[in-house]
Amino acid sequence: MIYILISVIVIVPLVYLVFINYRKRRNIYLEALERSNEAVIITDPSGNIEYVNPAFSTITHYPGEDVLNKNIEAAELYRDDKEFHEEMWIKLKREGNWQGELSGKRKGGEIYPKHLSVNAVRDKKGRTLKYVWAFSDITKLKQAEHSAHYYTITNLPNRTLYNDRLKQAVRFADRHKHLVGVMVLKLNQFENINDTLGPPIGEGLLKETAQRLLKCVSKNDTAARIERDEFALILTELHDEQNAADIAQRIIDLLSEPFPIRRYNVYSTVSIGITIYPFDDTQTDFLLRNADMAMYRAKEQVDSKFEFYSSQISKKAFQRLSIEANLREAFEREEFVLLYQPQVDLKTGQVIGMEALIRRQEKGWLAPPSEFIHLAEEAGLIVPICEWTLRKACLQNAVWQKEGINRLRLSVNTSAYQFNKKKLVKTVSDVLEETGLPPSLLELELTEGIIMRNVEETIKIMNELNDMGVSLSIDDFGTGYSSLSYLKRLPVNKLKIDIAFVREITSDPDSASIAKAIIGLAHNLQLKAIAEGVENEKQLAVLREYGCDQIQGFYFSFPLSADSFKKMILKGKRLEV
Repeated sequence: MIYILISVIVIVPLVYLVFINYRKRRNIYLEALERSNEAVIITDPSGNIEYVNPAFSTITHYPGEDVLNKNIEAAELYRDDKEFHEEMWIKLKREGNWQGELSGKRKGGEIYPKHLSVNAVRDKKGRTLKYVWAFSDITKLKQAEHSAHYYTITNLPNRTLYNDRLKQAVRFADRHKHLVGVMVLKLNQFENINDTLGPPIGEGLLKETAQRLLKCVSKNDTAARIERDEFALILTELHDEQNAADIAQRIIDLLSEPFPIRRYNVYSTVSIGITIYPFDDTQTDFLLRNADMAMYRAKEQVDSKFEFYSSQISKKAFQRLSIEANLREAFEREEFVLLYQPQVDLKTGQVIGMEALIRRQEKGWLAPPSEFIHLAEEAGLIVPICEWTLRKACLQNAVWQKEGINRLRLSVNTSAYQFNKKKLVKTVSDVLEETGLPPSLLELELTEGIIMRNVEETIKIMNELNDMGVSLSIDDFGTGYSSLSYLKRLPVNKLKIDIAFVREITSDPDSASIAKAIIGLAHNLQLKAIAEGVENEKQLAVLREYGCDQIQGFYFSFPLSADSFKKMILKGKRLEV
């Protein structure tokens, strides 16, 4: 009896404690499921739903009672095909688990991406008792991934995703002995269109280009935007090079049609470079590089054109890179010098100013801008070179002012790239403050092309410079496409007759008529007219007859070094009037 009593006293409390602890643990597990942000479904081995947690209803919008006791497939919670479900169940029964991404469907029919993991709960004998289905809505994750790999404007893959797909295409081609075509395309007029008509039109051009490109490729190919105005294609179903050429020509034909964007009909040409895997290279990085080089070769031609990559193109491209690298080193070594060409008043014969002309010291001679400016533009050096020219020339003129060479106006050329950067006003202001040169002794020369790129923005910048006291002139006048309605709004002081008209002013009646018209236009607008490139007395005589105000050219003086220019001024050299 005593043993029974001891058993009751000892065992019953222990059983009670075990029962209480079990219930506590069970409640904790249930509470964890109820509070989970991940949807949880528990089914029997056949897939009949026995439990769903609150997160399930939050994600799917189905109340729990709508799906309890229904089969998980009959509940229409998934949007994948029957074959997919069969494969999933086969893996579940064989391995006891499955995970992956698939499409879910909310109660209202909305489709969303989800990540699902399914695990079997088995007894000691390995028999499946339950399945636990846990999933989460990964819409935001997919949106972030899309933003990271696609351009918003065109909704095309970016360079990162393009490179990844190119690697996949090459691996597939290796297995199946296929060809892969890589194309790089550049819209040649994009910058001008974007600057002149505005970013909304530029964005519309990019968007419409993307749509037209997609019409030229198959569903297994890739069209991507890899730079601001550059696109790239991966062609996975090529039979031969002619097939790639046909696609390129189709793209050219489609992109040559006008782009109706807002109230404009926009036109743009395209340059295309093509390379073929595995003929041209086997490394994906080199394939894109090869196509890029071929594209720039095509860009050198007139209008829209495509070029296939060749070793000759590669050789020329590397030579170009070498020249650009050499130019960069020359700038860093300060191998550039400035020369000054006098500008003369035709009524008095006096030197009234000078133009600063940059030269590069190269192998014992001074190379003119035509030898390196275009390379400087492509190498991204043109803005630093222009700023160096402005600063050095202003400093030199400030020194001359202190030395008694008074009131000579310095003329400096301005690049379109400086206007595009929209920092020109600040740069000029900073340089004038640093050098101490009065703003009235600085004249900036702009081409018609600069002005007409984005007229309203350019006029705004010109007015700011004019308000500062800086003079402005239009260089190479008569060779661009200036609108006379805009010309009268421009705060310019001078029109500079292009050298081509001056050179033929005594031999070509048309050139003479144009020069005379420019001089008359300048005077009617209360502006001065200056002719550059005056090389002989006959040209001078015609310009005098037409009433030209100023001249510049070899007839009076070659471009001079700073010291030689100073000596010339101190000697009082002048033109006979």
